[in-house]
Amino acid sequence: MIEMNVQLDGATTTVTLAKEQGQLIFSPLTDVPADAHAVVFYLKDRHLTDREKADEQGVLRLPWTVEPEFVTRWFATQQGESSVAVIPAAQQKALGPYFDLLTQVLGRLGIHMAPVPAPAASKPQPAKARHRFDKKLATTPFYIERNGSRATVYWVAAKEMIVKAGAVLTQEPLMNKDGSPRYGTKYGAKLRDDNAGAIDHFTLTKDVSLRSVNEVGLFLYFGDTNGWLELVDAQSRTLDALTRVD
Repeated sequence: MIEMNVQLDGATTTVTLAKEQGQLIFSPLTDVPADAHAVVFYLKDRHLTDREKADEQGVLRLPWTVEPEFVTRWFATQQGESSVAVIPAAQQKALGPYFDLLTQVLGRLGIHMAPVPAPAASKPQPAKARHRFDKKLATTPFYIERNGSRATVYWVAAKEMIVKAGAVLTQEPLMNKDGSPRYGTKYGAKLRDDNAGAIDHFTLTKDVSLRSVNEVGLFLYFGDTNGWLELVDAQSRTLDALTRVD
């Protein structure tokens, strides 16, 4: 059992250990008053760190039987500083119980006896696929069925795609969890408004010209997936596979 007394004073927390085992003081970063028998350590997100990176500091006032130099080395070792001189074996043995006590107390106070973990390396994002218009495909019909929509589409020019009359548009708008319309729903609704004269009860009565595969998806089904993979020819080959440039 570990006995301690905890006092809270504004942003400062003072923990006094029983049996004159010392005192821990946690506070925001400030100039620490000189104390020959104390050890200062620094924390960031409750992990040990350097002064320059810290968001909190700790002062450990030691019992007179414990040499501050060896406790300083112990903290440095916990922080992973291999360049710090090691603690002599005799001192390591003598101070072992005290180091165990510090480990338990600091752990119970939510302090991790390890350095701040390095941020996880972000996974490299795959390069955005590039596609090249092939005029040989200009007369090839591509078919799409998605979320209730159904259409025949031609890629007739680099920046022109034709959705043929008879296409059926998705009726249900896609919404966010909070009930607001998704970006794709708002953009798709605008495209439909721009071509309102060609739509009757969610069915195209005449061809509609759009600028990209992305617009086709937004117009037909509010763009909730990659249209390059949804448009397929009569042999079920995707437009992506036929026009992708690696």
